[in-house]
Amino acid sequence: MVAVNACEVAAGSKIHWIFLVVLTQYIGLWKRESIQLADAAPKENETVFWLQAEQYFADIRIPFDQPRLPPRTSLFDLAAAELPEFANFNAFAGTIDATESWIRWNRTIDFKPNPSRIDQGSVHFEDRNLIEIGEFEFENTVQQYREIWVPQSHAVSDRLVLELAQELNATTQTVTHPKALWVTVGAHFIRIYDARMYPPDFVASSDLSGAALKQLMHFQVDYGRRYGDTPWQILLSNDPSRVGTTLQARPNYQARWLDDKFIESWCSSAGETLEHHWHVRELTADQTADRELNRLTFLAQRP
Repeated sequence: MVAVNACEVAAGSKIHWIFLVVLTQYIGLWKRESIQLADAAPKENETVFWLQAEQYFADIRIPFDQPRLPPRTSLFDLAAAELPEFANFNAFAGTIDATESWIRWNRTIDFKPNPSRIDQGSVHFEDRNLIEIGEFEFENTVQQYREIWVPQSHAVSDRLVLELAQELNATTQTVTHPKALWVTVGAHFIRIYDARMYPPDFVASSDLSGAALKQLMHFQVDYGRRYGDTPWQILLSNDPSRVGTTLQARPNYQARWLDDKFIESWCSSAGETLEHHWHVRELTADQTADRELNRLTFLAQRP
């Protein structure tokens, strides 16, 4: 089973159409087993999850040696001088174009975007694992890489993707437009929230300090599971203080539909009512929006 897209490509005076497919074999949660650069030995020093819906995806990469935080301290409580050691993660999300042997990841949200980078690679299966081979530029040289992706789940029939339309301070009636994407496939979710309101320059975090570094780090990515003893529990995050909590762990949290938008509301630490208005980008054909919302609100309010 495939979904077909068409991509228009100009070559000289002619227009060529490349037909792309989204194969159901890509849908699900993948964990990277290793990455190999050029002729070096395969290695892995991060926990890397790639969550693929039909068209949308999200990717989280947290170093094994991510530092811990003191009790009741979040990433946003830290001084700028303490942030560099927490800036070694990566996360991005967007849509894919794909054929049976090639995938391009089109990043619409990216922790450290590089406008000149094209994220694509050739792919093939070895047993159940997906092998990705491609090239990237590093320190003005092009290097080849080989990654092994191991399937963690293939829940093709249960997907929901939400994209943030706006953030509303209902108390002050102030509207802002941070970027956010919430990808849910089967029991797994990745939610990325980018409140920086600007495309950061592609620079190493070690080159930043003070307010610029604080602004760069106003970015949040969480991976977790929506079923189990603790629904919507966060299992991996760029903010270690969020691990073990839930997406809905906010005062006076509520969720509802307004026309075709999914709306979350909660009370901020300043006593103001905040709202996230989400557009539905993907919804499994055999699930209605009402059923999915009932599941969301039930899990959010479960004691």
